[in-house]
Amino acid sequence: MFKKISLLLLAVFSAAFLFTGVECASGEAVHPAADSPYIRYYGRWEMQDKTALTGQGATYIRAKFTGSSELRADLTGKGVFWAYSIDGRAFQRVEVKGNKPITLGKGLAKDKEHLVTLVRATEGQAGISKFKGFILEQGGKLIPPPADKQRRLEFIGDSITAGAINLMPYNGTNYFVSEDGNMSYAPLLSRLLDADWSVVAKSGGGVVHNYADPWPSDKPRAIDRYGWTFFHAAISKDNPVWNSRNFPVDAVIVALGTNDFSDPHRKPTKEEFCTAYNALLQKIRQMNPQAKIICLEPLPSHLPAEIRAWIAASVQAQQDAKMYFIPINDKAPLLAPEDYTDGRTHPNILGHIKTAAYLKDKIAAIMEWE
Repeated sequence: MFKKISLLLLAVFSAAFLFTGVECASGEAVHPAADSPYIRYYGRWEMQDKTALTGQGATYIRAKFTGSSELRADLTGKGVFWAYSIDGRAFQRVEVKGNKPITLGKGLAKDKEHLVTLVRATEGQAGISKFKGFILEQGGKLIPPPADKQRRLEFIGDSITAGAINLMPYNGTNYFVSEDGNMSYAPLLSRLLDADWSVVAKSGGGVVHNYADPWPSDKPRAIDRYGWTFFHAAISKDNPVWNSRNFPVDAVIVALGTNDFSDPHRKPTKEEFCTAYNALLQKIRQMNPQAKIICLEPLPSHLPAEIRAWIAASVQAQQDAKMYFIPINDKAPLLAPEDYTDGRTHPNILGHIKTAAYLKDKIAAIMEWE
C-alpha cells in the first residue's frame, strides 16, 4: 500500500525546484489587495493595514482569477521560499528576494478561470512574510474561490514537521534552501485526508529541551510557541497571542520529542519529560476545547524506546476521551535509512510520503472520517 500511495503522491507533489520570477506583461495592472474577500488564508495569519502577515511555515493562500494571462504575488520576506500551484499542476518553488513581486503564472488562458494555491515552504524562524495581494493584467479580476474544506488539522512539531532537509543534505549554509514545508508529512497527510491544515513547527524545538540549548534553558519551548501567532526567538510580552478561533481545527497532531534527547551528556528524566508534555497537552486543550488531540511517537527509531511509553503515559494521565496516542516504531522502524536525507533523523521526500501514508488510515479512524 505504501508503494502505491507513495508513487501517486510523488507524481503529484514532488516537482519541487527553484524558479526565478519574471516581469509581468506591460499594461495597466490590477492589484487586488490582501484583504480582498476573494482571497482565503489557511494557518496562522494576521491582517494589518491591508497586508497579510505570517510567521509560520506551511501557511497558505487560495484564490481564483480570470481575465489575465499572468499572475504575480506581492510578497516580501528575504530568503523565504514559497511553493505554488495553478490549476492543480505540480508545485514549484520560488524564493522571495526583496520587494520584487514574484511571478506565479504566465501564458494562461484569459477566458478561463484559474485556481492558485500559494504555500510558504520555509519555517517561521526565517522571519515574517508580508503578502500585499496579487497583481493581474488589465482586465483581470479575482472571483469567488472554492469553499473551504470540511476538515481541518493542526500540527505542532520540530524540524521533521517543518520539512527541514527533505530536499537535499545540509552543508552548513543551505538550511532553508534544503527545506520544503509544503512537502513534509503534515501537508501531504492533510491532502490525503482532504483537509485544510495549519503547521506550528520549529527546527530544534522540544518539549522540555530544545536542540543545542543548555540545561536549564530560558529559550521558548513548544508550549510557548504554540500560543503565538508568529515564531519568536525569545519570550516576550509583545509576542502576538494566537486566537485559535481564527482558524478552528478538528484535531491537533503533536509530533515532538526528538530534540529532547539530542544532548549526548544530559537526557531528561521521566518526571521532567512527562511534566513538560502534560503541560503542553493542557495548553493545547485550553486553546482547543473541542478538538481531538493526537500524539505521535517521534519518527526517528534511534531514540530511546522509553519515550514511546512516556508519551503514552502522559496521554493516559490526562483522562481525556478526545486524546489519543499513535506509536510509530513499536513493531519495527517505519522508515529505513534510505528514507532519510541524513540517514537517521530528517526524512527525504519519500520518507515524508511514507509517513503520511502510514498515518492516513489511523488518523481517519480516530476522526471517524471515511
